[in-house]
Amino acid sequence: MQLNEEEYHEEKRLLIELENRNVKAFMRLYKEYKDDLLIFAFSHLNDKKRAVETVEEFFEDLWSTARFTEISPPIYKYLLQQLRSICDRQ
Repeated sequence: MQLNEEEYHEEKRLLIELENRNVKAFMRLYKEYKDDLLIFAFSHLNDKKRAVETVEEFFEDLWSTARFTEISPPIYKYLLQQLRSICDRQ
């Protein structure tokens, strides 16, 4: 996934807000990526309930560990890699 310059800078701003523990920024991240990650998790787990639980736990862990400095744009790529790793362990 390639980002244009504007998208790149928008994601960098979002990451800065997340690093500062901005709850609204986290809700924006959640709303923007939740559905795609649910589809991905369901395609790997073949169980809707487990997919929902996995994605919810993934976001809870992301917020509680606050490792936002580890993320660089594109954010979606990072989220997908982390979720793939979780799904592979289940």
